[in-house]
Amino acid sequence: MHVCFLGHQEYPANYVTAFNEYTRELAEQGVDVSVIAVKQSESESKYETVDGVEVYRIPSDASTAFSYRPTLFAFRAFRLIDRLCEAQDIDILHMRAFPNLGIALRPLPGLDRPQVTIADVRGTAISSEFFDWVSRVGIRAQQHLIDGMIVIDEGVADNILGPDNDAAILPIGADFSLFFPGNNKALRSSWGVKPEDTVLGYTGIFYPTRELDRLVRAFATATEDREDVYLVMVGGGPERNKLEQLAVKLGIKDRVIFTGEVPFKAVPKHVRAFDIGLAYVRDSVQYRDQPPLKTIEFLASGLPVIGTDTPGNRRFIEDEVNGLIASDSPSKFAERLERLLDEDALRKSLRQNARDSVSQFDYTNIVRDRLIPVYKSFLESHS
Repeated sequence: MHVCFLGHQEYPANYVTAFNEYTRELAEQGVDVSVIAVKQSESESKYETVDGVEVYRIPSDASTAFSYRPTLFAFRAFRLIDRLCEAQDIDILHMRAFPNLGIALRPLPGLDRPQVTIADVRGTAISSEFFDWVSRVGIRAQQHLIDGMIVIDEGVADNILGPDNDAAILPIGADFSLFFPGNNKALRSSWGVKPEDTVLGYTGIFYPTRELDRLVRAFATATEDREDVYLVMVGGGPERNKLEQLAVKLGIKDRVIFTGEVPFKAVPKHVRAFDIGLAYVRDSVQYRDQPPLKTIEFLASGLPVIGTDTPGNRRFIEDEVNGLIASDSPSKFAERLERLLDEDALRKSLRQNARDSVSQFDYTNIVRDRLIPVYKSFLESHS
């Protein structure tokens, strides 16, 4: 079997890392894998092999989602696929769903293409409710133009495609060989954190729609009388300056650490420097149903987790078993945070249950038990 992945994103990517893991794990399990991705800089090769995956790069700007560039990239990618199909057999085109490739919803007519084309739905556009609506319309149109759809979660599929959809479900997960329990004393020391201090950690992109000021306010409330508790924000984004200014305003700037964006391969080491993982996700239309990647990564790393009460978080968190579920309001989130800081026995219990509770979401298991059978099913139905 030969699968070609197509997405207007870098590869390997720092975000939307599921494609990194699906492709690498497929190659390890004996599947021929190609990836067509963005060539973001002159230093990147147009062609190379990464972890057994053939990577083809087309110059584009992956930071410009709302422009002509994703569509232009897609048309050039379809022509490349046409040439690849002349030289080798490619069974499946696994492409990111609308709007990742602009208005290119399917391969161009008249060009060679793989036997089966699948669109992969990670969610909808998150910049505003209007673009969320546009995404839904585009994805629903796309499903009639291709051979099948893969969606990240049942709730996301029902929300976007309707309750009677026939999408295949392919969950996100974590690489359990990278995310595992441990500690990182050296990194904690570089942050100025003492061994006996408690580190609360968050990872992700700081978009305005995430409203992470609410998380910072919750931390300030919960730790008002605790000088030994730190909040570490791993990542970057347009809201970083505002969050830093808020920490100054709230008088907690010495206990809120912004690491800046770090390479994805360095994220597990940062997570091992945490004592508690904060899976803060706004209960909004853009985020509600999507299972957060940070949640599964925290749990795989053996961390007790506090997550907001969204269907996506509940996919991984069982309240009082491997984590705590909290409202996304700053005051309610702070209450759950205070409880976890106060109760050593609870923290220990959640930590002991964390990793085993999500073992089915190891990417090795997901690819073997979910993705490869989905591919075979699509090929059989379109043979």
